[in-house]
Amino acid sequence: MNHRPADLSAHDRPDSGAGRSAEAVLAELRDRLQARAKVPPLPPGWHQQSAMLAAEGFEYGGDFIIADLLTERGVLQMVLVDVCGSGESAVPAALRFAGALESLIVAVPAERLLTGANDYLLRQPSEESFATAVHVAIDLTTGDYLIRSAGHPPALRWRAATATWEVDNARGTALGVSETPEVHVSEGVLAPGEALLFYTDGVVESRSQDIDEGITWLRKTAHAAVLDGWTGVAKRIIDLVDRGDDDRAVLVLGRDPEYS
Repeated sequence: MNHRPADLSAHDRPDSGAGRSAEAVLAELRDRLQARAKVPPLPPGWHQQSAMLAAEGFEYGGDFIIADLLTERGVLQMVLVDVCGSGESAVPAALRFAGALESLIVAVPAERLLTGANDYLLRQPSEESFATAVHVAIDLTTGDYLIRSAGHPPALRWRAATATWEVDNARGTALGVSETPEVHVSEGVLAPGEALLFYTDGVVESRSQDIDEGITWLRKTAHAAVLDGWTGVAKRIIDLVDRGDDDRAVLVLGRDPEYS
């Protein structure tokens, strides 16, 4: 999402001691953001992977993932976020928002996570403190899942029976814009051999391609990537995305096939 980012709060601002270069500060911010983005180990029968790439000309980007696994209930929650801004300019705002989401995901019910995130962004001083997000909560025992989307591009679902990526219908509106954001919800059951694919708009939008054309391209590209096996599929997709003026991220959550 290519807009001017909010400033970094004192809580998440790195030590900027004398002689520290801007590159060193950005590297520290990037490391903090990546540390928060780790998905807990999943039980047997499940796999997840992600890949990210900053906007052209930048080493660091502001797209990020937050995840939490309730082991006793077997419920996994993951949130993929695209903050206002791109490249290095988006990293401070992303780090601050990631900290807020990290607290919210363990403190509020799943159905209130995105509204809580919206409230947080509305309290920020910048007029451009907004983001898109997609949140998935999935029962790792049954495969039942629920997707909530706030302005994010639609998720894709891999159907094992037809070997195709289907477009999910949840979209909604961005967070941090209105006190009552539209959060679209969809649900389903992920069967063995199936997967969900989440991505940021930098994957499917560019100056020469609208989002619908981009989604068509992504479905074809992701289909070809799956034919080479699930291992490394997220990186194979990212590697084929043209590097433009926006950050991009891909997150894949899959259920292993059952073999007789």
